[in-house]
Amino acid sequence: MDIPANLLPTAWLVVGGVLYALVLMAALVTARWSRVRDSEAQNIYLAVMVAISLLWVLRGGIQAGLNYHLLGMTLLCLMFEWQFAVFAAGLVVAFSTWQGGSGWAAFGVNVMLMGVLPILFTRVLLYICQRRLPHNYFIYVFVNAFLAGALSLLLAGGASGLLQHIAGVQPAGTISSNFLLILPMLMFGEGFINGGTLSLVVAFRPQWVATFHDRWYLVGK
Repeated sequence: MDIPANLLPTAWLVVGGVLYALVLMAALVTARWSRVRDSEAQNIYLAVMVAISLLWVLRGGIQAGLNYHLLGMTLLCLMFEWQFAVFAAGLVVAFSTWQGGSGWAAFGVNVMLMGVLPILFTRVLLYICQRRLPHNYFIYVFVNAFLAGALSLLLAGGASGLLQHIAGVQPAGTISSNFLLILPMLMFGEGFINGGTLSLVVAFRPQWVATFHDRWYLVGK
């Protein structure tokens, strides 16, 4: 899903970098830094980032710009809130760029596609569910983790394919008949990775999950 820098016009690369800089500044200003002040929280944060970075190494691909891998951004968002998920996404994409050679010029575009977009989608869906649906553990796990994870991968992959088609670097036939057909198969894996991991963390260490509130989802149920 990451796009090599040589496939996109320079103006698009600049816009991607500017957009990520704006999102990053918003995250820096609004982040609750108390969440990562103790050593346990810092260790968990770093461990999850490392695990997701290694997850990104396992990838397949059709051709340059149409590769695919699991994301794990929904897990980051739900465990640490969107601000710290954005910080982590930048580091994960930096590792992927260094390891995969897509080019640092495309860093902003790739962070926006594979990090910010699924993170903000997950957070918006959580916001809607918390206000429109009952505060229920199963809704939290199956909708906000499993379903959000699956849909976030589809959203990121679809946006990447659409961007490359608009830029004129990928024909619509290649995207629709190959790349987009693979994404639904990956959606189950993405949902399982995010939902399964989160359900275990909530069961054993709910204090590690910033968006899970005992008084909402457990007390009196």
